[in-house]
Amino acid sequence: MTTGEPTEKYETSGLDMGATIEWYRNSDIELPRDHANLENPIENGDLIELTEAELGGLFFLFPENARRRSILRKIVGRSATYFDRDSTGDKPITTNDAKRALSPTAIVPSHIDYTPWTESGTPAADIFLCQIPEDIPEKVRRIIISEGFVHEVGHSIVQPAIFVEEYNLRFPDGRIVSGFDAILQFAEMAENHSPISRYASTYRGENNKFESDQPGYNVNTAISEEMCETIAAYLLGFAYCGIDERSKNPFADRPEIKDFIRDFLNAELVKKQT
Repeated sequence: MTTGEPTEKYETSGLDMGATIEWYRNSDIELPRDHANLENPIENGDLIELTEAELGGLFFLFPENARRRSILRKIVGRSATYFDRDSTGDKPITTNDAKRALSPTAIVPSHIDYTPWTESGTPAADIFLCQIPEDIPEKVRRIIISEGFVHEVGHSIVQPAIFVEEYNLRFPDGRIVSGFDAILQFAEMAENHSPISRYASTYRGENNKFESDQPGYNVNTAISEEMCETIAAYLLGFAYCGIDERSKNPFADRPEIKDFIRDFLNAELVKKQT
């Protein structure tokens, strides 16, 4: 049984930031103003809307145990990127050619690259932060990149929980849960509600479930995207979903998910016995 508004399933509307941009433009949401030193190297920083200290402040929104579990290696600025017009809900395609974009606002703010993990066998990832077109107001550009960065850091924490063997977490109440089981617990709770954000709606299937008969659908990706949007909502306090009241209070109808995300981020990685 699901609650909340109906979602658009397996369409590309969630890949177009037009409505999100307008909401950011007209809303009174504020970003955290914390600054911190970031140990991770930054490349092409001139392409990134935020300073190194501002990125550090966002990274330190994550609790200490979450920061320790992150596999983030470096942050890289990238030129403006869009979702290609050949994208589908289950298979997004990116392009640097604005003429091939789904729309002028089908912007890719950020993405995470696991190539370092694939090449070395050791969990590691790089976060790419893309230039936001200058016709979008500066305030909005900063919100977009901030949410995108926090979302991608979320991936750097969620991905090893899904794919690293013998990855166990000690939750604040003392329970020890495998990383994969923790992700499944989140998915079961999330399916009782509408997607946390407009972007997350792209990854829900029939009956609001994380399932689909589409050939390109990947359930791990779908759950991970929703979870990282939820992490960003928890740390930043907003998540555009099409309803102003819930966008500014994203856990009003799902306090149990807020509690779970808090505990997941504060969970300690249990070291393997040698």
